[in-house]
Amino acid sequence: MSKLIALGFSLITITAIPVMAEVSPEIHKLCIEAKDYAGCVKAMRGEDSTDTTINQIQRQGANLTEGNNCPAQHVSSGGGYCQRVTCIKRGIYGKGHEQGLGGKGLNCKGGAELNWDNNHQPVRAALDKKCPPGDLDIGFMNTCHQAQVRGYYEGYSMGFSSHRLGVPPTPMTLTNKVTEVFGSPAEKKLQVGDKIITINGIEYINFKKNLLTPGTFKVLIERKGEQIEFTLTSELQTVTIPKAKNL
Repeated sequence: MSKLIALGFSLITITAIPVMAEVSPEIHKLCIEAKDYAGCVKAMRGEDSTDTTINQIQRQGANLTEGNNCPAQHVSSGGGYCQRVTCIKRGIYGKGHEQGLGGKGLNCKGGAELNWDNNHQPVRAALDKKCPPGDLDIGFMNTCHQAQVRGYYEGYSMGFSSHRLGVPPTPMTLTNKVTEVFGSPAEKKLQVGDKIITINGIEYINFKKNLLTPGTFKVLIERKGEQIEFTLTSELQTVTIPKAKNL
């Protein structure tokens, strides 16, 4: 995905965690390639041992930037962190949303402007398997929201869509019918309008997609009154979706 660069965020993130001293060789080896070396060291020492942080270290070699979901009232401030935002009404003195927050599909009521709330410390982005993998760029709440604004996402997909867009921050939700067939492995197998009954024996509406990792799935569909089963292995690909009209 494209990288968005917003000036001024160094002041938010650079002071959040102090530089560490006397790091053991074992921890240093684990954290040497982390974009946030100090944060990695703290996590490995148990000083910042949230499940999300430890999971990130174990899964991707101390890459602490893989979080794709910010808590309520927060958006990404870069580097795997989320910062609280507020709405301020400045009237004739307003200059628009603060840098990094404009054009991200977020607005305030009554003509107020979005501003970074620097009275609160940044927090780690969490990992939400329902939303696409990849970078969570500055100003977005999660990669589901980011995909809705941009009209595409990158993730592991079986090559078909059956989504219904929600209002941010609600992620995309599933319907039980194929709305688009856009690539392998679904090409020449599924068709628009097919009713998806189960995936791996689980009722489709209750099936939880994991866009972060590949997998092989048995997909049972109904087409013109006939039930057909396909085996599909998801692939990493760019998925185009309709942009949310309310953004």
